[in-house]
Amino acid sequence: MPEAQNSLLSNIVLAVYITVSMAAVIWVIRDTRRKGRPLSETIGWAIFMTPPLFPLAIVTYLVFRKKNFFD
Repeated sequence: MPEAQNSLLSNIVLAVYITVSMAAVIWVIRDTRRKGRPLSETIGWAIFMTPPLFPLAIVTYLVFRKKNFFD
């Protein structure tokens, strides 16, 4: 593949990855606030959902979202 096509493809993949991870951040913020969790927990989960950690973070959030760590 020519270099221009590689660059375009990598930019598309990066844009999709960032879009999906930001959607995950918004989902987590809305879900934790809806469940009445404290703001500190919401911020912690949102930071954990940032792009480098987001695949692991989704799984972790789904496993631990039923637990209440601050009660």
